[in-house]
Amino acid sequence: MMSPVIPRYDRIISLVFVILIGLVVIFLIDGNPNTLRIVLGGDLPVISLSWFLVSSLVVITCAGADLLARSHPTLQAQQLPMINLGLIRWEVAPAFWILPSFSLIGSFAFFRLFNDSMQGLAFALALVAGGGSLLAVLVAQHYVLDRRPDIRQRAQVVLQALGYLLAFFCFSAIYYTRYRTLYSATMVGLSGGLISYGLLAIGQQSGRVLVAALVGLALAEAMWALNYWATTFLLAGTLLLVLFYVAVSLLQHYLAGRLQRRLIWEYGLLGGGLFLAIVYATIIG
Repeated sequence: MMSPVIPRYDRIISLVFVILIGLVVIFLIDGNPNTLRIVLGGDLPVISLSWFLVSSLVVITCAGADLLARSHPTLQAQQLPMINLGLIRWEVAPAFWILPSFSLIGSFAFFRLFNDSMQGLAFALALVAGGGSLLAVLVAQHYVLDRRPDIRQRAQVVLQALGYLLAFFCFSAIYYTRYRTLYSATMVGLSGGLISYGLLAIGQQSGRVLVAALVGLALAEAMWALNYWATTFLLAGTLLLVLFYVAVSLLQHYLAGRLQRRLIWEYGLLGGGLFLAIVYATIIG
């Protein structure tokens, strides 16, 4: 029996520490009213300098998550996608980039919404959420490759929970902006599609690219309808999360060959009940 592979906590903590320092700098810059902002004109969204810095941190996060994943013996024995630039060729594990990246993007996008009302507390919560979720995702992604089924299953449950939380952060933040449907639906579709791809791909289920695209398309259409519904960004984010949860869960069972009519009814009733509860909360609110 092979001994379990212990996560490289030194590398994981170092990566989280670098990302947290970057987030501190970004929040300090974002709080300055004189920070550079690019106005594209018309009804196009305004792009702030903070998002360019977040993008650079995402690149660092993806690179670190990729190195950590490919150092695991399970992935070393598998054939991974190859980037070929002629003289330079290297393998990558893109499925392991998604959730670490959204740990940063989702936490920053969500908690910056509370800068005016909560000020320093919002900053602290963003650091805790971003650093904590990134640490948990990187450790869980290590154990999801474990050869022991019980350990692998528990790691998948942790990744599922974190994926849903990060999806809620992103959906709520996008709805809050009240951008035109062309932009908001595109952002919701891309976010939901990428997170669902990360959840399905790490589970090593085939057909994941197509079904992730279908999830993103369904969320984009739901966002189009939500833009005509006057509600709070938290309720809208919750409604999109319910749709995301039901869609991903059913597709996971389908790809694993476990989808039954009973499960369809269960998830349908769950999703319908939560939808009615959100509608009721909107009406009485």
